[in-house]
Amino acid sequence: MAIQNSVVYQIWAMRITMATTFIVVVLSWINAVRIPDLIVRGGISFGVMYILMAGIFSLFEKTASQKPQNRQQSSSDAGRGGVIDFSVGDEELRPQIQNSSFPGQVDSSLSKGLPDSKQQAEIVRRMGWDDENK
Repeated sequence: MAIQNSVVYQIWAMRITMATTFIVVVLSWINAVRIPDLIVRGGISFGVMYILMAGIFSLFEKTASQKPQNRQQSSSDAGRGGVIDFSVGDEELRPQIQNSSFPGQVDSSLSKGLPDSKQQAEIVRRMGWDDENK
């Protein structure tokens, strides 16, 4: 797959380089540059652009993160519905009933205001932040 992407990158580098060279030659021709100078400008613009594009794509390939290999999905991997989202601070587990005034994962108890300091301290304790002092 990486080799296939490399070939596509090389093709696009060549296309962008050719387009840039064509633009340079056309603009030089419009400005009444002589034919030998057009050839030199075209060659230089092609060479510089191709080196830049090849260098950029090479740098991209070297610094890009590697895609993980195809691996079998274990039973611990989360499939559809495999992740359970718990709200920290809930006193009891209850099924979430969709309320149209609270879309998404907004806790409906927030409509009554923020939790008091005791409940916030309990949330912090459950999250494990209190373990640093022990």
